[in-house]
Amino acid sequence: MDWTAPRHCAFMALCLLRTAAAADCPIVIDPPTVVVRYGDPSSANCTATRTTRGMGWEASVGSIDMQTGPQSLVWSVSNLTDWAVEPKCYANFDTEPKQCLKKLNILLYKYPDSVSISYNPAGALEEGMPYVQQCEVQSIAPAQNLSVNWYRFGVVIHRETFSTASSTGPVTVYPNLVITPNRTDDGAQYSCEIEMNLGPGGPQPNPVIKSKIIVTTVLYKPVLKDPHVEHVLVKHGVEDEYLTCSASGNPAPRYEWKFPPGLPNDQQPQSEERGTQLHLSPVFPGEYVCNATNSYGTASKTFVVSVEEGKFKSPVFPPQLFWTQFWGAPSSAFVLLFRVLKSCLQPTIRILHKASILPYQVAPLHHSIHLWFVK
Repeated sequence: MDWTAPRHCAFMALCLLRTAAAADCPIVIDPPTVVVRYGDPSSANCTATRTTRGMGWEASVGSIDMQTGPQSLVWSVSNLTDWAVEPKCYANFDTEPKQCLKKLNILLYKYPDSVSISYNPAGALEEGMPYVQQCEVQSIAPAQNLSVNWYRFGVVIHRETFSTASSTGPVTVYPNLVITPNRTDDGAQYSCEIEMNLGPGGPQPNPVIKSKIIVTTVLYKPVLKDPHVEHVLVKHGVEDEYLTCSASGNPAPRYEWKFPPGLPNDQQPQSEERGTQLHLSPVFPGEYVCNATNSYGTASKTFVVSVEEGKFKSPVFPPQLFWTQFWGAPSSAFVLLFRVLKSCLQPTIRILHKASILPYQVAPLHHSIHLWFVK
């Protein structure tokens, strides 16, 4: 076959020849592999190590017809956009191998249009339930040279590489990571990052593109800062005490207090600081229970309040009976004055007259209880 014949004949010969093994073909392509960004220029030089009768490049873009006599020939394009291009340099020799060719390896790549991270399903997460964290990589090529890193507060927690994927052009990929969040993930910052591993002929270091950060919201039942039973000993004479109940939860918990049985309604303490604190004044001994509740559950904490005894074994002084005019009482009323410590239980009192129990009313005063009945 005459390689100096018109190109269509040379091409037919090229199609019919049995190409010699690459190791025996006296052609060198430099560089053997080109890594080029989509739309950028690209070129490679084909050199024969023996005298040729003719050389050429066969390619879908930038092809060169058979040239007679050259020892080297450059293939080049100014704007490479063909994802399927496979340039081949071919040559004709007087001795074996009389005909051979070599292929130029081209890695055409494209940066993604966007990289984003999201949850599927979207929205707030419930503690203990599995969720898919999706890193969407829009229109990237080639996918088989892609690595994806997942970050939590800037620390890599997972890495995935698309080593077996194959594509001839841009694709959109959706690498996933399944997580089961707990309360420590509430407010956690997650992101994903893609790394394009394009080899030594590509950009160095490897191109890296990061998503924006997403802040995770985790819904969970209340958790007490200190769930253990708390024993509170109040010193004799102390008139005020605060009980603090603190819990975390999402949604934020609401607080409800339960008081000891027998606590008079007019002495029930009031909660403060959005319900997290209970102000005892006067101090009434017994068990107080704090319930922190949201839509996902309840956490309870018990306070056992005790009062340190004073110098008297009995907190009640002997009563005194006298005539008096007392506010809120009818004129000419008997008034019994009982000196009572504020931190002690209200005594049980019965007034007998000729074997009958008389009705009476209670008027609490500072450090005392007044009982009066009409004479």
